[in-house]
Formats: sequence, structure tokens, C-alpha cells
Amino acid sequence: MTTIKQIKSLSKNLLDRNTDLVAAGRNSFWLRPVGPVGRLIHLDRTSNPAYCVAGWYLVEFFMPGVRSSSSLGRCSGRIARSEGFEGGQGWFWSDPTIYDDFVTRVEEDALAILRPLDTTQRCLDFARTRPATVGRLDLDWHLVSCIALGELDEARAIWSKMGKHYRKGAAMEDTHWQLINDRTCLIGEPLMDDDRAALATLLHRWEAETIVGSPLEPFWRPSPFPLEDNASASR
Repeated sequence: MTTIKQIKSLSKNLLDRNTDLVAAGRNSFWLRPVGPVGRLIHLDRTSNPAYCVAGWYLVEFFMPGVRSSSSLGRCSGRIARSEGFEGGQGWFWSDPTIYDDFVTRVEEDALAILRPLDTTQRCLDFARTRPATVGRLDLDWHLVSCIALGELDEARAIWSKMGKHYRKGAAMEDTHWQLINDRTCLIGEPLMDDDRAALATLLHRWEAETIVGSPLEPFWRPSPFPLEDNASASR
């Protein structure tokens, strides 16, 4: 399996050139500041010791189904070798050209996309309009994204279709689905009451539960959701 030492050697020049990138978590490099949506470059060590693979991700820390800062978001893309180099989507350790090419491809194929996504609004709008991502987004994702963006009429329309599937007090064998059920059940009442403050409190709580105590916490800068900005503008 690819070693930590190999990962560090591949990422060193990238981190030296891009001071807004920080190593935090296993094989993970995040754009600062880290807010409600993390912008991630991730190296997957794979089971083949000959190579690793790389990709970029948007990670919404406030989603009910996100359990830790190591979760990977649904909006993502592979970072492959430059045209003319061997390897395709694999970065082979036996090829000395990977080190310079890795910097080039991350900067041109990932950071060029991620850097402009410097607000929650921009991140979520990008994810839900990107053709390669649209098919990965279910009603749960759209529900919470609409809430975060303050689009509560749209969120209520989604809740009317899916809310009945979540039951308070339901016991599940799978701990992941238990977490999703228990958190999602909390959405219905404040959503239908148009209680923006209560909804914002939920999203901030889930975001904090994901990040506090993780390697990302030192770089985390909590910020208001558009939901809260919209509320202030309407008063």
C-alpha cells in the first residue's frame, strides 16, 4: 500500500506553492479558510502499492449524513495525469515525472475550480448545477441545501415528499442511518413553522459535531448560512 512518506513527497511542492492549502487528516489537503463547505484535495492510497489516485471534493459538513471530517462529498472530480504522460488516473510511484505533473494538474484541474467557490452559496450552486454531479444528489441533499440557502418554500416542497420516511424514536440497526434519521426528524417542525433561527441552529450544530475535535478544527472559520443572511434582509 502507498505509504505516508510517499504521499508527503508528492504533496510537498504543492503545499509550498499554495499557502492556502493545508494538510489536515489522512491524505487530505484543504483550502483555507474552512467553512460550512470544505474544499478538499484527497489522495487515495488504494490497495495497489504501485500507485495512488487523486481527486477534489466539496464536503458539506452540515449535512445530517456526514459523520466526520474525513467524509467525502458527492460533488467531486478525478485528478488525472497530463496528456502525453502515462498512468491515466493513476499516479505511479515508479514514474519520476509525477511530482511536477501533480502540482500542474492540481492547480489547473482542481484549485482553479475550488478557489472561486469561497462561499456556501457558491459551493452549493456549483454542486447542484454541475452536470457530472446532478445525478448524485438525492432529495435529502437538496432539502438541506435549500434550507442552508434560505430557499424554504423549495425545502417545504421537498419535505412534503420525503418527510414521512423519517420517524422520531425509530430504532435502526445501522448506526449511519440512525444518525440520518434522528437528525432529519428535527427538521420538519422548524421548517414548517418558518423558524429560520432554529434551522440555522441545527445546521451549525451538525457542522460543529463534524469538525470539533478533528484535524480540521484549527483551520475552521464558522460563518453564517445564506439562510441567516436572508432572514436579516427580510426584517
